Amino acid sequence: MILINCTGHSGFTVESETHMLIFDYSEGIMPKIPQGKKLYVFVSHAHEDHFNPDIFSICRDHPSVKFVISHDIPRDVVESCGVTDYICAEPGMDLRPESRFRIKVLPSTDEGVAYLACCNGRNIFHAGDLNLWLWPGMSEAEVFEMTSMFREYTKGLRHFQIDTAFLPLDTRQGMYSFLGLDYYMKHFRIKNVIPMHFFGSSKIVEDLMFDPISRDYRNRIITMERGAKITLK
Repeated sequence: MILINCTGHSGFTVESETHMLIFDYSEGIMPKIPQGKKLYVFVSHAHEDHFNPDIFSICRDHPSVKFVISHDIPRDVVESCGVTDYICAEPGMDLRPESRFRIKVLPSTDEGVAYLACCNGRNIFHAGDLNLWLWPGMSEAEVFEMTSMFREYTKGLRHFQIDTAFLPLDTRQGMYSFLGLDYYMKHFRIKNVIPMHFFGSSKIVEDLMFDPISRDYRNRIITMERGAKITLK
């Protein structure tokens, strides 16, 4: 079983029997961090809706903490917060920080990276800003370039059964909002998806679930508001 807590926007904690993973904390109240579990703190990129330096003071004194920080965040920013022992995550890294724990670092179609954390038989994917960023007014060439990049950057997920995926569903994209999440769900083996990064009302999740595009996977979509908690097998 895992306990998932939404801290807000794209921030989540994932707690298992042995570990606690924190992804992209930017706002909200952090749940209590168990002292007896190993703690991993992931930051996908420097945008303020994904990175709040307060996460370092919140977690720095945990007896077993590892920080995995995207390469686009300046080292002096991290170290000014008193953190000197951390992993600077570059796209393509395949990290094995401990037995039965693997971290694959994927490139992003925007800034920073995305993370696939494989912990004790569970695979957790946090996309950060790895999304199909299509916008009204784009030229045909721009649409082609973004689509090709997105497909190339996500192909590393093909060999994995993903238990839980945190994926962008951004209202600002208008008619293109569903396309990134839809591609993930139709091309990769994802057991549960938790949409994030709304930049507006979470009603967009309901809209997706009622749209014919989600017919084959709508029963795997989980809505989480800021402060919500759920337990998954």
